[in-house]
Amino acid sequence: MNEEYSQPRKTHSPAKGITALIFGIAYAAFLLLHHLLPTRMGIALLIESILPWTGIFLALVLLMFLIRFSLLSAIGFLVPTVVWASMFGSAVIPASDTGDPDITVATHNVGARLSEPTAAAKNLVSADPDIVTIQELESLSGKIIHKELDSSFQHSQVVDTIGVWSKWPMSAPEEVDLGLQWPRAFATTVSTDHGDIRFYSVHLPSVRPGHEAMRNAAIRRLATEVETDEAERVIVAGDFNTATTDTNFSTLSPPLEDSRVETGGGFGFTWPARLPITRLDHVLYRGFDATSDEVLDRGSSDHRAVLAGLDVK
Repeated sequence: MNEEYSQPRKTHSPAKGITALIFGIAYAAFLLLHHLLPTRMGIALLIESILPWTGIFLALVLLMFLIRFSLLSAIGFLVPTVVWASMFGSAVIPASDTGDPDITVATHNVGARLSEPTAAAKNLVSADPDIVTIQELESLSGKIIHKELDSSFQHSQVVDTIGVWSKWPMSAPEEVDLGLQWPRAFATTVSTDHGDIRFYSVHLPSVRPGHEAMRNAAIRRLATEVETDEAERVIVAGDFNTATTDTNFSTLSPPLEDSRVETGGGFGFTWPARLPITRLDHVLYRGFDATSDEVLDRGSSDHRAVLAGLDVK
């Protein structure tokens, strides 16, 4: 008599992949609600400064999906992927070549201990910008760069530790009050071949976790100044000590547009120069279309320089 042995049938748990689903939805919610992060101890500052890098969690959810292949795990992977892509996807699309811009603007924080200031200045000059703004000119290296740029540009304006050099004439500098004890921003009108441009050179206060109040107040003051400026074409460039993904940056952009956001081609991180993880240096504007945004090669400063191309609308 033959006995038949039957193997137990495998059943598919309806909860298969629930961990991936929960993890993925939680990460998507975090991305959408990051502006609610607590500011205590600099938590929001630290996380928002590296927000694009949190996409590494997508790799973890993908691994869960592959291990626990199911509809729930698929949803757990797709939802945060769509959210991340909607927030940062445009940045990773390759930038297109739109030809020669009407105006090129460079900004560079040269740092207090630049070991090769002459080379740094020549690197900027070789990029052939029409307007250059420099921060931290008080150092010896800054003074050397000041001299080098004076020999390459016909026009310049310097206020304390920040300066602007231009191939076109500029009006006398007008200090912008950021609520500090020393000048960290000024405005000038540049008389370009494309009409007058209101140019703001800025260096917002440095910020440390848990001590953002001074910088945040300076951002608000700057935003108010620019908002009330009646000029049709405005450029605001410099070291903002604020990442693009920092909630406080939305005080400025929008309404101003950001050259890197508009052109794409990567995140354009500028700090720290050796291995950039965030973007603190920006070229913001209104009345223009951005055609390019390039982060120059690492020099001996702790920031990398930004070179943006703009077309007059």
